Amino acid sequence: MSLNPLNPVTDYQSMLNRIFWFTSVTGLVSVYLVRQSIPQVNTVLAQLSFNIELEADHVLPVPGGYLIPALAIGMLSRVFRIHSLIAEWLGIRERFDVDVIITELAHRTGVSLDDVPDDQLVRHRYEIMRHGFYQFVSGRRPQIDELLIERALDMWSWFWITVEASVVMVLTGFVLIAAGSLQTGLLVVVATLVIAAFGLPAIRLECRRYAIAQVRAIVDDSDRADEVRRAFECVVVRHATYRRAA
Repeated sequence: MSLNPLNPVTDYQSMLNRIFWFTSVTGLVSVYLVRQSIPQVNTVLAQLSFNIELEADHVLPVPGGYLIPALAIGMLSRVFRIHSLIAEWLGIRERFDVDVIITELAHRTGVSLDDVPDDQLVRHRYEIMRHGFYQFVSGRRPQIDELLIERALDMWSWFWITVEASVVMVLTGFVLIAAGSLQTGLLVVVATLVIAAFGLPAIRLECRRYAIAQVRAIVDDSDRADEVRRAFECVVVRHATYRRAA
């Protein structure tokens, strides 16, 4: 795992690593707020701090009571991929795939989705994305410009960082409110929601821009465009068959 969270995101694993580090930093802020507001928690976590003896009788204090819980929060987000669970629960990625990528692929290859119900597209989303998008942008040798792919991954990493940071800080605010620090807790919750309300749509807009650029690059090649059209047969042909049968 890279120790530099600002290293370029080149694949899904490096994106997860960046999310881990920034969620850990958010966890550090969360632990600080909780320790400052709840004396009992501060007393317990203070016991985790220790010193490292260096040469010449120098001592390096290590604030384990802050670092250990913060890294634990980051590790939990990394292991359980909290951003993925949130995306699944809220339908974030599902709607992006259908409303942006699949719609754009259909538009640029002349596939009409006017008569295809939305629930059909959602049901066959993985199939369409696998055969019409991911096979061209994934793997060690993608078929389009790698720079487009890396920029898209980079932007998605900031989106998921913002999502996870928002969840951590809102939960922190609720803990503070429950512990009696009403003013601080409300300030944390409101400030987090305001930042998320403005930041997430702006980042999503950039994700949309890069996704459309990738779609353009895919369908610029006639053979790839034919494969994309075939990817839509799972919904276009089946829906036409169902309509004739009715």
